[in-house]
Amino acid sequence: MSNDVSNDVGNDDKDLVLNCLKLYGAGDLDGVAPLLRDDYADHGLPFRTTTKAEWIEEARKLPLAELRVDIRRLVAEGDHVTMFSRRSLPDGALDIAVADIFRIQDGLIAERWEVVEQIPPNAPNPVATL
Repeated sequence: MSNDVSNDVGNDDKDLVLNCLKLYGAGDLDGVAPLLRDDYADHGLPFRTTTKAEWIEEARKLPLAELRVDIRRLVAEGDHVTMFSRRSLPDGALDIAVADIFRIQDGLIAERWEVVEQIPPNAPNPVATL
């Protein structure tokens, strides 16, 4: 996972999200679990889950250790952290631009939404605006 985040990451909520993504990217779901509320809701694909336990069950099915997450922007405002990233797999089976919105409650990640756009093969600088 790339950590080239242009904004200051000293903010507690940004640090929480970055730590979660670092553990997620390493496939360490046991490390992610304490960072999520028990009623964590994920509205993004492939999850669509309403509890932390459901989310972990779904996440275990994914090739997380192979996933590359290149963070382009990370912005915190109020109780939300927004992240723009490019996610890919080494074999080219996945290459997407993603906007995630995380809601933080009581120092834990409570909810996540995402917007995903497929990056066409051979696209010149496909996520330049991120």
